[in-house]
Amino acid sequence: MQRIPALDDDGLDHRSAARFLISIVGKQKAATLWGAVTSAVWMGSQALLPVTIGLAIDRGIAEGDRGGVLWWSTAVLLLGVVRAATGIAFYRHSIITRTVSASLVTRTVTRHVTRLGASLRRQKDVDSLIATSTSDSVTIGLGLLFAGRLVGAVSAMVAVTVAVLTVSLPLGALVLVIVPALSGLSALLLRPLHAKQDTYRSLQGRLAGRAIDIASGLRVLRGVGGERQFAARFRADSAQLRTADASVARAEADFEAARVLVPGLITVIVTYTAALFTLDQRLTIGQVIMLYGFATFLTMPLSDFMEGMSQVTRSMVAARRVTTLLNIPVPAEATAEATADVPRTRGEAHLADATSGLDVPPSTFMAVACAEPSDAGLLARRLARFEAPGEPELAGDPWASLPLPVVRSRILLCLNSDRFFAGTLREEVTRGGEAAAADIEEALRTASATDVVDALPDGLDSPMAGRGRTFSGGQLQRLRLARALLAGAEYTVFVEPTNAVDAYTEYRIAENLDRFCATHTDGRSALVFTLSPLLLRQAHQVAYVEDGKVVATGTHEELLKSHAAYRTLVASDEKAPVKP
Repeated sequence: MQRIPALDDDGLDHRSAARFLISIVGKQKAATLWGAVTSAVWMGSQALLPVTIGLAIDRGIAEGDRGGVLWWSTAVLLLGVVRAATGIAFYRHSIITRTVSASLVTRTVTRHVTRLGASLRRQKDVDSLIATSTSDSVTIGLGLLFAGRLVGAVSAMVAVTVAVLTVSLPLGALVLVIVPALSGLSALLLRPLHAKQDTYRSLQGRLAGRAIDIASGLRVLRGVGGERQFAARFRADSAQLRTADASVARAEADFEAARVLVPGLITVIVTYTAALFTLDQRLTIGQVIMLYGFATFLTMPLSDFMEGMSQVTRSMVAARRVTTLLNIPVPAEATAEATADVPRTRGEAHLADATSGLDVPPSTFMAVACAEPSDAGLLARRLARFEAPGEPELAGDPWASLPLPVVRSRILLCLNSDRFFAGTLREEVTRGGEAAAADIEEALRTASATDVVDALPDGLDSPMAGRGRTFSGGQLQRLRLARALLAGAEYTVFVEPTNAVDAYTEYRIAENLDRFCATHTDGRSALVFTLSPLLLRQAHQVAYVEDGKVVATGTHEELLKSHAAYRTLVASDEKAPVKP
């Protein structure tokens, strides 16, 4: 019985679509060989059936030889058994090949996208990634499924041609001419089909990306009145995709028509010629039946051959999209290994950015108030090394000189746009890992999210919908805060982590963050970019930023007294705390 090959995607050649498909086949050498053998035997046994039937007529029935009839009838039975057994084995191989190939593509794409990380969005459109991740892997799997049938179809056509030549040299020569000629004419339809499918795939990916953009930004669109404009664009893109789909359908219809017509023409030509030869007594009745069986049987391998060519063409289109993504270079720092001395300076190193003048001491709760809201996100991403400009450094070592895994292990960026995936709440809050119950309880308490969990029927084991659609914006912020604290990073950077919660809850979170950073002796720092006076008041230190530069530092009360611009800025966002 064929064994399912391991999913090992190392060494896949993605320099071109053809090389990529060949390397996937190479990963399944034993399965590919088994599929080729079973396909050839399956088709070959069917090709020999007309021979045994014709011989049973000529050497058994026509000559009145009961022994000959029994002998050739037994041969027909044996061929039927072989055909059934190899057919089962081949179809099983085909399903395994399709599944394994699609899984290899999905795994390869996923691993590469993970390596690309934050650089992906700047180099590859999200809509193309959607099409590559969803439909292209399935298409490649189907193409490689039919590749095995192509081997069987070709071997069957060769076997039939040789058999016809042994029966009648002129008819064999005729088959040698008309089969390649008509198949070649049909293959001319593949080029336009190939181009139209490529266009359709691109438009489909673009429309999917637009649909996701509209769905994720629907509330904003409604707020600014942009629904009609985006709806008009979506309708225009849909109409363009519909036109491309109709064009692909016409090309596929032409090809399907040729797939039915060509085998039928070959059957008519071979059968008619064999009948003429019989009238001239150049063929026996058994030979005519044999040739008719050959001609009828040819419809199957020819149909498989043409359908296989169509599916392989589709897989080439899909493989081209996949290799385009895989050929995006991975940043050099993303492949570097984390060093072993990462923990030695934990709780001792300052996080600083020379460009802005921001200096974050270890084991602290620090807040940053930016006069321009856009500066908060930019500076936060720069400190976490998601933006190239600037000169952030840790313990005097520039971020650019450190391997990316080191940066990611020491600093965590938490944004309100961070996603939750489908699963249990425990899996999402702990990021799929194992966490002690005490740590989970502390993180939830610090984020003031205990009531969110307690309200669920199964607590942390309750299911969570994708993107956390069943929770309010404030609840998601608190769960996101708890998840970030559970990660245990040396520096956790937040951008407006409480702007969707009420004043009382925000006050409790501010107090809890102060207590969390003060009580943890393992070097845990929280850096919060915010304009909330409740958070600014509890922070150990506040930095005030104008035009991307730190212009003042101190406690919240000190800055209120000494800096008029800071006082005006935070007064516009003032919330009166409601103490318990």
